[in-house]
Parts: sequence; C-alpha cells; structure tokens
Amino acid sequence: MNRESVKSRIERRRKAQQHQLLIVIAFFSLALGIWLWYHFIYTRTPEYSLKTLQNAIEQHDVDTAARCIDLDMLLSSAYDDLTDDMLHYDSALNDETREKYTAFYNQIKPELVSGMKDTILRYAATGEWILPDGTDITKGRLLGIDFERFLERSQLRSTDLAGAPAVHVTGAHTAVGTVSVQDRFTQYTFTLHFTMQQDSDGHWKITKIKNYRTYLDTISPRQNRDIADYIAATHGIVNEYNEQFAAQRARFQALTAQAKGNLTGPVAASIKALIQNEVVPTLKERQEQLDAVSIPPGAKYLANQRHMSTDLSIDAWKHYLHAIEKHSNEEFQTAETLLKQAVETDMRIKDIIRHNTVSQSLPDID
Repeated sequence: MNRESVKSRIERRRKAQQHQLLIVIAFFSLALGIWLWYHFIYTRTPEYSLKTLQNAIEQHDVDTAARCIDLDMLLSSAYDDLTDDMLHYDSALNDETREKYTAFYNQIKPELVSGMKDTILRYAATGEWILPDGTDITKGRLLGIDFERFLERSQLRSTDLAGAPAVHVTGAHTAVGTVSVQDRFTQYTFTLHFTMQQDSDGHWKITKIKNYRTYLDTISPRQNRDIADYIAATHGIVNEYNEQFAAQRARFQALTAQAKGNLTGPVAASIKALIQNEVVPTLKERQEQLDAVSIPPGAKYLANQRHMSTDLSIDAWKHYLHAIEKHSNEEFQTAETLLKQAVETDMRIKDIIRHNTVSQSLPDID
C-alpha cells in the first residue's frame, strides 16, 4: 500500500469521526434545548398548568391540583354569582327581604366558601362528593342553609368536561381560556370562559369563571322545566299518600302518648303492628308508584332525594321496632338519627318544590 493511499484512508477516518462528533454534539444540543425549553419555558405556560391539573385530578393528587387553581379567589367570585342568581329569580321575595337575605349570605360567605373548598378537595382526593360531617360548621343546616342543596344548586356535581380547554395569553401575567362542559342531567353543552394569572414563580392558576352566572341562568331553567313536569306527574301520588301518612302519624302519636314511655304489653304490640303492617308497607308502596313514573332528566336529583327519604324513613322505623323488641337505647338513638336525616331530606325536597314554584319567572329557553 503506497503512502498516498494510507494518507487518504486516515483523512476519511478523521472526517468520519468529526461527522460523528458533530452528530453527538447536535443530539446533546437538541436534548439540552428541549430540556431548557420544557423546564424554563413550557412549564411556565398556562397550557402546562391546565395539563398538570387534568393529570392531577385523574391521579387524585390534591396538592398538585391545588397549585393549578386559586380556589379561594375562584370560589369567592362563584359564590357571589350563585347567591345573586338564587335571590334574583325568587319572586317570593320583596326588596326588603331580598336585602336581608343578601346580608345573610354575605355574613356566612367565609364559612360556605371554606366548606365548598374542603368538599372540592375531598373530591379531588377520593373521586367522591363527601359532604361535611362531625363538628363541621357547614354540616347539614347549622349555618341556617342546607349545604347539600347549596352544593347542588351550584351545578358543580352535575357538570362534566365535554372537551379539552383552549387558552391564550392576553398580558404579561394574564390569560383567558374556554372549556366545553355538559350538564349531566339535561345533556346540555355549554362553553365556560375562565381567567388565569401567573404567580411570581412563573406558575399559572385558574382564578375565575367569567360566565358562571350565565351558565346558571342557562342550565337552571332547563332543569326547572323538567322538575315542574315531574312534580305535576307525581302530584296525585304524593297527595294521596301524604293523607295516609298523616293518619298513621296521628295514630302513632296517640299510641306513644298512651304508653307514657312504657313500650311494653298491648300498647307496644299495637305500635309494632302499626309500623310493620301499615307504615313500612305504605312507604314501600308509595315509592314503587313514584318509581313507575317517567323521570325527566333534569328532575333526577329530586327523584333521588325522594328515594333517599323513603329509604331513611324505612330504616328509621325498622330500628325503632328493634328498639321496642330489645329495649335498646342504642337502637332508639339510631332510629332518631335516621329520622333526623329523613326530615332534613324532606325539607330539601320541599325547598326544591318551593323554588320551582317561585322560579317561573326564569327566562324562556329554546
């Protein structure tokens, strides 16, 4: 092999090595560029925050989800929209009464917003809507308002995502976005508009739903129409059985008064017979007739509350029977707890029906 041939091969090898080195440098440069873009640019975009929020909700990662939403700011604004909406369409209120209710809602706002926040975070952690319990101030009607009903009227539990959000930056630290949602009951699709703000660390958070009040004004009439149809369809059943329940309640009160706290002997036997042969069968019979009625989509919540009331009442009466049979204070206490829950549910049902009656001034819908 001559000298020129050797030099040529060495030159080709050197060029090949240089080419390979350039490829390696280019690869690492690209990788570094992607890494720098991802960590210092993309992670500081509203799109990244929305994607992170979606993943956090799917994985029940509460801490990460909370970093993507300013719940305090968002819920404060949503609370004002919701309470304004509740009062605006209640035609049973005069100006003076409406002002008093407005002052009342403003007074309990911190507690209700806090309760909503805790409930949302529990949902994010478990995937279930767990209501306040124990000594929580928002439990039941401790604040003078039914928290369960308030949560339902927010439409929060019945609203599902129907599409991916879109967002664009509008200022140095502000952005606006849209997301398609669907009311689970009526299947109506609506586009929500939200705002986002960038923190000092570059992270973006959702801060407000701009057209939440419009969403309420759009969905509520559709649900109210279905509720009105369902109330009309079940009016005869409810009235018929309310008369039977009133008669049974009067007989039960007379028997317990006769017993004077001594639930033994013939009086106890009469109470047991009344519960076993009349009260519980009547409750079951009424529920069977209600279940046979076609339920419009927007009235499913009301129908579910009626079913819940029936189940709680039956369970309460069964524990009352056990209490008589076993002379058990524990069974009496369980019966009282269940009865209280049934009464609260019945009050919620009456509130829904009353609200539907006085909300006939809601705007017409297509």
